[in-house]
Amino acid sequence: MPALNRHLGSGGTRLANFIVPTGVCCPARTSLLTGKLAHCNNVTSNYYPSGGFVRFYELQLDRNWLPGWLQAAGYNTGLVGKFLNQYLETLAPSGYTPAGFTQFEALSFNAYNLTNSCFSLNGGASTCYPGEYQTDLIASKALDYIDSYAAAGAPFLLYVAPTAPHRSSTDGVNWWPPTPPNRYTNLYAADNIEVPRGPNWDVRNRNLPRRGATVVDSTFEAMMDTLYLYRLRSLRAVDDLVGSIVGKLTRTGLLNNTYVIFASDNGYHMGAFSLFDGKNLPIEEDVRVPFYIRGPGIPAGQVLPYQASLVDAAATILALAGLPLPDHLDGLPMPLNPQLAAAHEQVVLASAAPAPSAAAVRHSAKVAAADNNSSAAPILRDTTILEGWNGDGAAAITRANFTVDVIANLSAHYKALRLCTGIKLLPASPRDAQTGVSDPNRTSARYVLDPGVTCYKYTVWCQGNRELYDLAADPFELNNRITTAPLRIVNRLDAVLSALVHCSGASCRNPYSLLHPGGGVWSFAGTLPSTYDPMYRSLSKLRILRCRSFYIPSNELTWTQTAAGDGQSGGV
Repeated sequence: MPALNRHLGSGGTRLANFIVPTGVCCPARTSLLTGKLAHCNNVTSNYYPSGGFVRFYELQLDRNWLPGWLQAAGYNTGLVGKFLNQYLETLAPSGYTPAGFTQFEALSFNAYNLTNSCFSLNGGASTCYPGEYQTDLIASKALDYIDSYAAAGAPFLLYVAPTAPHRSSTDGVNWWPPTPPNRYTNLYAADNIEVPRGPNWDVRNRNLPRRGATVVDSTFEAMMDTLYLYRLRSLRAVDDLVGSIVGKLTRTGLLNNTYVIFASDNGYHMGAFSLFDGKNLPIEEDVRVPFYIRGPGIPAGQVLPYQASLVDAAATILALAGLPLPDHLDGLPMPLNPQLAAAHEQVVLASAAPAPSAAAVRHSAKVAAADNNSSAAPILRDTTILEGWNGDGAAAITRANFTVDVIANLSAHYKALRLCTGIKLLPASPRDAQTGVSDPNRTSARYVLDPGVTCYKYTVWCQGNRELYDLAADPFELNNRITTAPLRIVNRLDAVLSALVHCSGASCRNPYSLLHPGGGVWSFAGTLPSTYDPMYRSLSKLRILRCRSFYIPSNELTWTQTAAGDGQSGGV
């Protein structure tokens, strides 16, 4: 994607360790616009009744979200492209436009047919465009909106959402590789393109649900290679869209006063762990996605290793606009520049009530750094939750269609903690050399490019299995350390994850405030003193009673529910 790398990479900042908390379309897009995690919205899949547009509409989630906050501040607000899965204008009252959008031109019928898409403008009857390439059509519509916003002279938010490089379909049942535009039909034809085959290719992880038996043979490999090639071809049209938008902003004189953000709602696995193509798992292929931003005050050519999350987008946009942050937001402003870093730190520490003094914060950070032979770091949130239900499963689960495939999809119910810290929590393992850390064919996207930070992933599955990976030593998640890790570390990982499972607002921004309500703890490093060992040892471990497609609090048992039930904090 040369335009993306030129305009937003070289011209802006890339977050190389960016995460989607729920790696599937509808929950992720809802979190993006509301600033709330999937369990707080209880939009947990792409399909009704646990997700999709009708679920969103029934819950009235457009009553308190980013488009409305910006519109109230005088912004023109527009959307062109994909809104939510299963959106059709016929599913809501005639003329329904989500609150906060001035212009709402959403894909409706044939949303995944890249050469015969239909759009509904402000809830009106759909207009279809047979023979026109969807990504180019969205680009053209976006440029027209920018012209109108430039003429109006008011600030604006424009959400541009092509479906490429998603697989193509006309009925949502039969799918094929994404159709590229004619100009890219033969792109890379002579380049022998293959899907990356990392160390976890043709490796099975019994915790990962799969649809049917998978044999990694020449047929399987050819399928994955073809899909990968067509995705690359369709992405070049998305790259053209990026270039055309930056060009239009330049010609209208808006570029230097506009923030341009590029991100994705989920990652995608293609052959990793012997899995067919798909998403909604806690593996790095599914939860690590690109994030680029350029605009006033954003450093050019910067690559940040900070672990930000899609749920942070709303808070970041509000902070960039100079607007107040609603206290119910689960996310934080991303520390993209010194001003945003200060806002980020302020919110983190405010959640550690009573908030420590600045001097105490800096002293503690320096002591922790000295104890662990690393440099003192700014005060940043170090955790994010990953959570999945039946987010990529069957459209409707009934007795008639409750098959093995549906059961497999339902078992994709998990909760995971992704922790990035300057503290080494696990000793070296003899298997580290076999897990891909020295793989000569590694791609940079697998690695957190910060030698002072190690990321860990702790996962609890609905079947009861648990996993723990050191992503610095084992970036392809091959060496499950759950049985060899120090118990005091596992106790803390489980306790922090449990604090996030039912979090909302401040407790999502700083889960340590639940564990240490007396204040002063805002990072995992702060939990490590041995004086806290008895408390962490005593807390009940997270249990998911049944594999579900909905978020049901009583089905996901944590120490926080016990503490709330007996009126005790559960922490010190």
